[in-house]
Amino acid sequence: MGNYLTSRITAEKHAHVKTSKNRNGRPGVRLQDLPEDVLCTILSKLPAKEAVRASVLSSDWRCAWTACPRLSFGADDVSKNVKGKPQRTKMFIDRVNAGLRKHNGRAVAQIEIKYIFESKLVDHLNNWIRFAMSAHTKNLAFDLAPPNNFPEYGDHYRFPSEQFTDNKSVSCLACLQLSFVRFEPPPTGFIGFPHLRKLHLHVVKTTRQDLESVLCSCVNLEWLSLLRCHLKDEMKVVRRPLCQLRYLKVVHCDITKIEFDAAKLSTFVYDGPYMPITLHHAAKLENAKFWFRRAVFQRCIASLLNGLPDVQKLTLQLGMQRLESRWTLNSPRVFSHLRHAQILLIIHREDSDKILYLVSFLRVAPFIERLEVHFHGLYTLWFATDGPLRQEIPPCEDKYVNLKDMRITGFKGARGQAEFLMYVVENAPAIEAVTVDTAQRLIDAWDPEEPTPRIDSAALNMVRGPLLKRLPPNANLLLV
Repeated sequence: MGNYLTSRITAEKHAHVKTSKNRNGRPGVRLQDLPEDVLCTILSKLPAKEAVRASVLSSDWRCAWTACPRLSFGADDVSKNVKGKPQRTKMFIDRVNAGLRKHNGRAVAQIEIKYIFESKLVDHLNNWIRFAMSAHTKNLAFDLAPPNNFPEYGDHYRFPSEQFTDNKSVSCLACLQLSFVRFEPPPTGFIGFPHLRKLHLHVVKTTRQDLESVLCSCVNLEWLSLLRCHLKDEMKVVRRPLCQLRYLKVVHCDITKIEFDAAKLSTFVYDGPYMPITLHHAAKLENAKFWFRRAVFQRCIASLLNGLPDVQKLTLQLGMQRLESRWTLNSPRVFSHLRHAQILLIIHREDSDKILYLVSFLRVAPFIERLEVHFHGLYTLWFATDGPLRQEIPPCEDKYVNLKDMRITGFKGARGQAEFLMYVVENAPAIEAVTVDTAQRLIDAWDPEEPTPRIDSAALNMVRGPLLKRLPPNANLLLV
């Protein structure tokens, strides 16, 4: 009976839909003729701003926009004709409060607030968070950061952690994005975010202990990003492992050490000064990307070897780095699962004689299948004759039998580059493709405008004949 009544009511609604004829003379349905439930469903797919704009097209739609479950409020919502910061802030507060009142008692899937923080916003922000929790909001975003020069804007907004003291208030929260806030969890009663799956923190002021307390409460967290969060201390989450964490990103953070226990972690991205990194039980780590600044190449490799030996694909970019005169790394470990490596190096003239020492990486990556080395060097690196010959390297005990593909970019005919290239080819009996490119392909190079002289063909001719003699008969050689 229930199904019959439902289908009958639906049929009656659709029976009143008016039809019109389009340019081809065929009957069509106008948007304003749709049933109310269908119209609300359509408007709910639009951003709040677009839904409000659509509501002015018909008097019947005037309140239909309130069905939109995604609310976004920003500085652009304030009229540009309003002069003075206090007046603009007041108008923004009024706009948000009016918008939330329209949704009072309804579920709201997403709430986004984007406005530069100032002290008069504190009480309103706290109220907006209370509303979000009562509206069973799944995605909550507070972007309160100024465009630049953060210290000039004073203190951060203190996130009201005391509001999160019962499971009911956070049961629906799945995604949390916070920018320019201060985390100070209360000493008692704080349960954290046990249902949270995605957390993005930008310019968050907190301590090592408080951040650890927050992260340890996120037992279902799958995605974590930290940008410009300056702990000036270690960041450790080992006391209570993040068993569901799959993605971790740490960029431009003042941190002295990273130590995580995350058994399901598959992607890790780091950009910042060199420091020790340890990932416990990260046997499923598929992709790791690092941009270390002020680092020594061999020390970085040794640290990564100890901290994440199970990585499958490694991208390592080094800025202002140095190379050491070392053929091997003093480590009993090897990257036993590493199959694809990208090494991006900014080579200075004083290090041009050490390029061949990159073989120290290959000694600890015996199962590698694809190798990319991207050089970015000064103009004086062209045809540099400094450095040892590959014959001076201690013999390789095990050949790189899995290596199939090798690519070198930024090739300038320097002795170190040519010797490294020949060493790899001579010790890779199953190699299938070799690419040597004189163009610089270094990602985010700090000097992309370096002129390329018309001598690249001479550099390629240096290695053309020797490579053809050493490559297997069916191997493909591409010189660009």
